[in-house]
Amino acid sequence: MGFYKIKIRFIFILSFLAITVKAQSNYEYGIRGSLNLSTIGTQYGKYNGSGYYNIGVFGSKKITDQILLAFEPTYSISGFKEKQNDSRYTLQHLDLNLNAYFSMFGDDALWLYLGLRPGYLLGSRSETIKDGNYVKLDAVNNTNKIGKIDIGLNAGFSVKLSPVVNFELGYHYSATNNNDNVQIQGRTSTIEMTLKLNAVDLKRLIDNKEMTLKEQIQEYQKGILFVMLPTLSEKDLARLSDEGDRNYTINELRVRNLKVVAEFIRNYSFTPVYFFADSNINQIISGNYSSIFLNKNLEIDTTIKVPPKMNFMVASFCNDLYNYSDRISYGLFIYDNKMNQMGKPYTIPGQMFGLYTDGDPQNYFKTKRINYTNMPFDRMIRKFNSRMIRYAEF
Repeated sequence: MGFYKIKIRFIFILSFLAITVKAQSNYEYGIRGSLNLSTIGTQYGKYNGSGYYNIGVFGSKKITDQILLAFEPTYSISGFKEKQNDSRYTLQHLDLNLNAYFSMFGDDALWLYLGLRPGYLLGSRSETIKDGNYVKLDAVNNTNKIGKIDIGLNAGFSVKLSPVVNFELGYHYSATNNNDNVQIQGRTSTIEMTLKLNAVDLKRLIDNKEMTLKEQIQEYQKGILFVMLPTLSEKDLARLSDEGDRNYTINELRVRNLKVVAEFIRNYSFTPVYFFADSNINQIISGNYSSIFLNKNLEIDTTIKVPPKMNFMVASFCNDLYNYSDRISYGLFIYDNKMNQMGKPYTIPGQMFGLYTDGDPQNYFKTKRINYTNMPFDRMIRKFNSRMIRYAEF
C-alpha cells in the first residue's frame, strides 16, 4: 500500500473521529500538530534519529478541576537514518493516545500528563541514496509489517501559551522497539514537541470579543453621531491663484457638504446626528458645543442643542491615512471622541472610494478640479448604518 493512499485513508478516519469528538458537547476539542525526533541514536551509534511530524485531533474532558482526560487520535510519521550509507527507515502509525493530565498548581497554566499510546502500523518504508535522491530499498533486515500493533507510554508537560494554544514537551516510550545494529524491527522512542489549538476556547474567545464589541456599539447607540464637514482655510484658498479654480473649489465643496448632510438625514438612523465644520473640531473634543452646529443649509443654528457629556462618534467624508491599508484614501472615516480613527467594523475598506475619484482616472491628475459631488455617499451611509444596527442587535 503506497504512502499517499495511506494518507488519504487516514484523512477519512481522522475526520470521522473529529466529528465524533465534536459531537460530544461536554468535551473540548481541537487540532494538534507535533514534531518528533527519534532517540535511537542514544542507544546505537550506527544511527541518527530523524525529525518527522504528527498531526491529529483531540477531545478532552475535565474530571475534576485538577484532572483532565484526553483522547487524541493522531497520524504519525517517525524514523531514523544509518550514518554510514545514509539509508533511512520510516514508519507511519495511526495512534490512539489516551492521556491523563494533572494540574501542577491547581489552574490551567501547567499540566503533567501520563498516558498510553496504542498504535497501528499503516506503512513501513526503507530508502537509500541513489544519484542524489532517495529511492525505495528492499531491505531484508527491515521486518516491520503493516498491521503490527505498537504499545507506547506518554509522559510530559503541557503549558498554556494563550487562551487557545497549548505547548507540550513529551517523551514517547515504545514497548515494541526491537531495533538494533542488525535488524530494523518495531518503533523507536521519540521526543515530541506539540502545539494544540483548542477549538472550543477559540470560539469562546471570538464570542467574548464579539460580545465586547456588541456592548461597545450598544453604548454608542445611546449616544450621538457628529458629522464633520470639511471647510477651506485661508491657506487653502491662497494656493488657488486662478479665480476660476477658487470659485469652482468653493462651490464644489458647498454642494458636496449639502449632499452629505441630506444623505445622512435620509439614510442614517442608528443615533441622532449633528453636523459641524471641521474648524470647530477642538470644541467637539472639549465638549464646548456652543454655537457650532449647522442646519441642513450649512448655516449656524443656535437652536440646535446637544446634551452634554454624551457618548459620541465622529464621521467624515475626507482624505485621511487609512490605518488598514496604510495609505491616503478618500472615504467615510469614523473616529472616537479623541479623534482616533476607529477600525472594523466602524471604518472598513468598503467605505473607501479608491484611487480615482468619481470613477474617472483623469480626475486623479486634475487636483484642482476633483468633483466629489457625484459620489454615492448614500450607499456608504446606508451600509454604515445597517452594520451598526446589525452589530447592536445580533
